[in-house]
Amino acid sequence: MARCEAGGIALDGWGMLNSLEIEPRDHTDLRTFAEELTGRLNAVAEIDPAALMDLFRASEGFHDANRLILFALQKFLLKWTLGHAYKHTKFYGKNPAYAALPSNEVDAAPDLSAWPIISRTVISENFEEFIADDVQLRSTCHTSGTTGQPMDVYKSFEEVRFINDYFSHMFRSFLKSGRPKPLSLSFPNFYHGVAVPMPSIGMSFVSGVTDDTLIQDARRVLDTTYHFKGYDSRIRILGGLGHHILFFTSYLLEQGVDLSTYRMECINLTGGFLSMQMFEFLRNAWKCPINIRFSMTETIGGATCIEPTSRFVLDPHLIGEVVDVDTGGSLQEGVGALVLTNLYPFVQMQPLIRYQNGDLVRRIPSANGRVVFDFLGRVKNALTRMKDGKREWLLFSAPLNNTLAAIPDIRVYDWFANVRTAKDRTVGSLPIMSVRAEESGGVVTIKLSLELRYAPHLHRKRCDQLRGDIIAAMRAVPDTVLSTAMDANEVVFDILFCGPEQLNEPIVIKI
Repeated sequence: MARCEAGGIALDGWGMLNSLEIEPRDHTDLRTFAEELTGRLNAVAEIDPAALMDLFRASEGFHDANRLILFALQKFLLKWTLGHAYKHTKFYGKNPAYAALPSNEVDAAPDLSAWPIISRTVISENFEEFIADDVQLRSTCHTSGTTGQPMDVYKSFEEVRFINDYFSHMFRSFLKSGRPKPLSLSFPNFYHGVAVPMPSIGMSFVSGVTDDTLIQDARRVLDTTYHFKGYDSRIRILGGLGHHILFFTSYLLEQGVDLSTYRMECINLTGGFLSMQMFEFLRNAWKCPINIRFSMTETIGGATCIEPTSRFVLDPHLIGEVVDVDTGGSLQEGVGALVLTNLYPFVQMQPLIRYQNGDLVRRIPSANGRVVFDFLGRVKNALTRMKDGKREWLLFSAPLNNTLAAIPDIRVYDWFANVRTAKDRTVGSLPIMSVRAEESGGVVTIKLSLELRYAPHLHRKRCDQLRGDIIAAMRAVPDTVLSTAMDANEVVFDILFCGPEQLNEPIVIKI
């Protein structure tokens, strides 16, 4: 049992928190509630996945009490995370900063600022020192290397077992409902090695879209009626990499298929930035909710996009921070680098405390304690200037891509060259572009190079129109000084259009 009702909050976990009830109206009562919950959590000798799942479910909602439950659970797991990492890994164990948990107010979010922020470079240079000595290796995966040197990520039998038990309990209420279990079709991501197995409420079929045999078989699976006892008769959930789903959707439409006849319950996307143009394309084609997941190989969990805001809400079993890219100071709102901490026992063999992977986000104030953000792209892809000793943002790569993705004149990568049954093999690919900034005499020149589907000298008026539209869109992006800086003649925005295969600069392959 874990419920939050108008009259009060009741919790059940480890068989003892069901008596912890309050009338959540008075601040004093809330603080007493938080203190008692913290005390009872600290008395727990072993983390039970089902009990933890119940308590995290009780943290959902927008009452102050929900927020305090979330903070108490995160600090409880952070204590276990730190104790395990300090005792069982050389990297954390040799640094006195990790010897003790920082003091936190009982009604405040976890404060991790006493510890250094670590990067992929730090991990790569000290890799063996991050591996815990008390668990057994089950499998390895790795980052893809599109944003820097690839990094191996080790997973133990112990953490995989806990993850399975935790999420199996999450789905238990659905499985007891008596409803037919759903069938799903998945296009898995093979770029990152051995995936962490996750439980499911239904049965998943696996296919692909990268050659003729795979994509034709994917349609066959989608068109088949199945007769499995206790399961739905048709595929109702489609999931996979965003550009794979986009390409498959376009392929079906080329075949004259009315996608609404599949009566999909949802489309689940992960891996890479999805522009609003492509989001609307999928929603209009499938006539169902489109769920976008922000995730990375280095973490267990991620964030979920909330319609219609396009903002992401971080999973509760991750501690997220947004920090100033120069000082590392914590930001409660505004633009900064995303920093994530995996929590024990979700991650055991390779603990990462305050890990910064290079993503730039805009933090949005939240009423329930969850970290909410807009994704702005990679830090290294953003353009900035220094003025009066302060960094100012000129251009973010995600809003730029959002604008360019809606312009059909721009050429895109051909990811799916082996699929001859599809007429347009470019759907789902990114615009071919390069962008950089140069400073001279106090003036910053932004140089955006775009490869068009045609020779630009044949359509000069069209190019002039595109140039004006792109610059206007970028001037309107929040949290940048581009507009005022251009008006003050401190920034020049130069857009160069190239013909097919004539852009000879390093192009952006990861937004």
